Amino acid sequence: MFQSLNMHMSKLDRDRTITIYLPDDYDMSEQRYPVLYIQDGQNAFFDEESYSGISWGFADYAIENNLDIIMVAIPCNEEGYKRNDEYGPWVISDELTLLETGQTEIPNGGEGQDYVEWMVYELKPYIDSHFRTIEDDCGIVGSSMGGVIAAYAGLAYPEVFNRCACLSTAFWFYMYEFDDLIDQYDYHGQRFYMDLGEFEGCGDEEIDQMYIETNDYIYHRLLEKDMILEYRFFEDTVHNESEWRKRVPIFMEFLYEED
Repeated sequence: MFQSLNMHMSKLDRDRTITIYLPDDYDMSEQRYPVLYIQDGQNAFFDEESYSGISWGFADYAIENNLDIIMVAIPCNEEGYKRNDEYGPWVISDELTLLETGQTEIPNGGEGQDYVEWMVYELKPYIDSHFRTIEDDCGIVGSSMGGVIAAYAGLAYPEVFNRCACLSTAFWFYMYEFDDLIDQYDYHGQRFYMDLGEFEGCGDEEIDQMYIETNDYIYHRLLEKDMILEYRFFEDTVHNESEWRKRVPIFMEFLYEED
């Protein structure tokens, strides 16, 4: 079953309407559940609300596989380039801003820290206090720029997000910043999934290669850490919700298999 929740984001001074999935027997038991926070949450459950008309089918997967979990789907900010701002932990360089937006006058990115702090210090405490959660069993997932903010949350707050899946992640915006971040933390026991398709650049071969090089680099950096890590590469695969939906069973099984 689903519930809708409107939350204020204090530091960003804006509101967001969130969709919460609860197992069908939630009201009939006293069970506590792990929680998964889904970025680009408009694509999480319902085809008619998804950007491309195809959702990731998270609820269908949970029901079909008897996965007892609470899922919190946070839609992105679709105003102008605000999605990049909220999902960008740092301001993107002028060169990459020009490549992404065609202009350099308006900074791109840089609100991601405030966005993650809202999840950690406002949204998660609300969810934990209003629903029967396992407070220390918390995951996060996202793709593309949503993958960037999911990876940042998992790597900057490993004590909060002990399960992380980042798909088709645009690490090329922030490779050096992530490189520095990885040095700062211990990830003992954290489950971290990352993947990549062969053609993530939406027809741009240069960006295809940037995705591949930066994801490979981050993967090899994470190999140095004491985490449970999985990295997959999908040939002949492009950058869209239809492809990411196919990978839901892969990363969900990895995140929630028994240790």
